[in-house]
Amino acid sequence: MTAASRTNQTYETLKQELLDGAHPPRSKLLIDQIAGRFGVSLGAVREALSRLTSDRLVVAEPQRGFTVAPVSTEDLIDLTAVRIDIETRCLRRSIQLGNLAWEGRLLDGWHQLSRTPLRLEGAKTVNLDWTRLHTRFHDDLIAACDSRWWLRLREELYIQGERYRRMILPHGRVERDVDAEHKELLDLTLARDTRRACAALADHLQKTADILLASSAPFDDVPRAPEPARKTV
Repeated sequence: MTAASRTNQTYETLKQELLDGAHPPRSKLLIDQIAGRFGVSLGAVREALSRLTSDRLVVAEPQRGFTVAPVSTEDLIDLTAVRIDIETRCLRRSIQLGNLAWEGRLLDGWHQLSRTPLRLEGAKTVNLDWTRLHTRFHDDLIAACDSRWWLRLREELYIQGERYRRMILPHGRVERDVDAEHKELLDLTLARDTRRACAALADHLQKTADILLASSAPFDDVPRAPEPARKTV
C-alpha cells in the first residue's frame, strides 16, 4: 500500500469514527496513539487530521494539537437553517433539470433503502448499509443540480448534519416514520411538484434537528446537572 493510500484509509476510518461519535466532542486526538492503532506513520495521521480539519470535524489548536470539533444547540440550529436553504435550492434545480436516467437512479436507490433495515436484529447501532443507502438517496435527490458551488456547500453541510444525526440520535426520545418521509420526498420529486417537494425536504431536515434538540444529548452549551456531593468519612 502506498503512503497516499495509507493516509486516505486513515482519513476515511477516522472520518467514520467522528461521524459515529466514537470520539467525544472536544477530546484530544493523539497522533502517536492513532498511528499505533492503525499501523501508519505519524505523517499519515497528521495529513488525515489536517483533511478532517478542512471538513470541520476536527479543530487544530496551536500548542495543543488536534481535538474533536464541539457540538452545540446553537450550531445545530444555525446549521439546519442554512442546510435547508441550500438543499432546497439544489432540489429545486435538480427537479428542473433531471432526466429519465436521474429518475431511474433515484428509484433504484429508494428501492434498496426501503428494503434495508435501519437496525439489524439485536443491534443497538444503526445498520451501516442503511446509512450508506440513506446518504445515496439524499445525494440522488439533488444529483441533477448543475451548480457546482451549491453542491459543494451542500456536501459540507450534509457531513455536519450527519455528524449530529449519527452521534446524537441514540439520545432521541421521539419515534418517526423515516421510510414514509423518504417515500413522500420521492413521490413529490418524481411528480415534479417542486414547491411541495422542497417543503417536504425542509420538514424532513427540521424534524431531525427538533428531535435532537429535545433529546438528552450532551451538547456543549447545555448546562449539566451537578454531580451529587461525595460523603466524607
